[in-house]
Amino acid sequence: MKSKLIIVVALILIIVAGLGNSVAYAASLCVHPTGAGRCFTSIQAAVDAANSGDQILIRPGKYIEQVVISGKDLTLVGRPGAVVQAPAEMQDTLSPVFGFPGRPLLLATDAEVTVRDLTIDGANSAESNPFLQGVVFLNAGGVIRGNIVKDIGFGEPRLPLDENGFPVYQGDGIVIINFLSTHRSVTITENRVLNFNNNGILLDAEADFNDPTIANLTVQVTNNTIVGSGQNGVIDQWGVFIGGFGFADPSSSITGTIRGNRIQNLVTVGDHPLPSVGVVMFNPYNLEVAHNTVENINVGFAANQVVGAQITHNQIVGSGPEVFGSSGLLISGMDSSVVNNRFRKLDTGILLFVDDPQLGSAVNTVMDGNNFDGVTIDVMSSPGAPMALAAREAKATSQWTKLPHR
Repeated sequence: MKSKLIIVVALILIIVAGLGNSVAYAASLCVHPTGAGRCFTSIQAAVDAANSGDQILIRPGKYIEQVVISGKDLTLVGRPGAVVQAPAEMQDTLSPVFGFPGRPLLLATDAEVTVRDLTIDGANSAESNPFLQGVVFLNAGGVIRGNIVKDIGFGEPRLPLDENGFPVYQGDGIVIINFLSTHRSVTITENRVLNFNNNGILLDAEADFNDPTIANLTVQVTNNTIVGSGQNGVIDQWGVFIGGFGFADPSSSITGTIRGNRIQNLVTVGDHPLPSVGVVMFNPYNLEVAHNTVENINVGFAANQVVGAQITHNQIVGSGPEVFGSSGLLISGMDSSVVNNRFRKLDTGILLFVDDPQLGSAVNTVMDGNNFDGVTIDVMSSPGAPMALAAREAKATSQWTKLPHR
């Protein structure tokens, strides 16, 4: 028995020695505000020094910087009290890789990245940092987990206008964009997105021009808390936007799960003509939307041109009679199911579009087991435009029925 043990140990040593020059072991780097423990003093310095596969531990403290991760598969883990805060003057790091301006606090491109347990603080600095964003994954995959993303805006709701008088929506908490054919999967879970200006979470799949048949983005958005600004008469805030654009076939569009999230305080009032919405969907395929709680909103879900969506076991609660025109679900598209949802304190529970000039109709939509409590009209079928016209003629706030992509 002893000789057998010696032989086994010898074989293990030989194998380890043989692999010594071919196996790369992930390193663990650290960041500390003062450099204590031979740590880096900035997150970006640690990222620059890291190799793909490394983990970076971020010790408690305030790091006033932007972070860019490009082409390296890294894991960033924050210790309690680790805060990444927006500098007073941020760089536009998005334009060089996307062609559209953006000032994210943390940008990951062309990589698989995990970001965990950090506070991402925009410091309400959008006035000096236009197109302020929290965390952006561009053509990247990975995990965004357990973070607090906050103050991504102006400090109060605002919708700036450009030189031609057109609105410029900005101030997004978490942004995922993929426009290349390489498929990416992103999990966004257990985060708190607070005090954003535009979108809490934005998920955008753009077809590759060279082959629009390739599906390129799957997302899992679970157990997050997203809190808007409450009643405002300035901007229509969206809790989650998920959309696919330019794909040759619906089955290639963005897909995944939106489950177990709590989305609240998204209410437009007064003269602003568009609603705030809990979840906006545009062209997703086989998207599961389940067990979410959406409350104190104008519109719970706007499911536009969805294919095969499963909208089940959600609770949607409006703002009550003081906000006119609230709706639980607006839906167009085909082959979707709306089952076992609860709608409360709304003017309209479910609106099925019929021959809408922009969004089409809701075709082959299965509805079963939905509960309506304090809802004026449970289910309505109508084009969007006539409903909006009727609301205007009643001299009331517009009955919101369709939404722009922005």
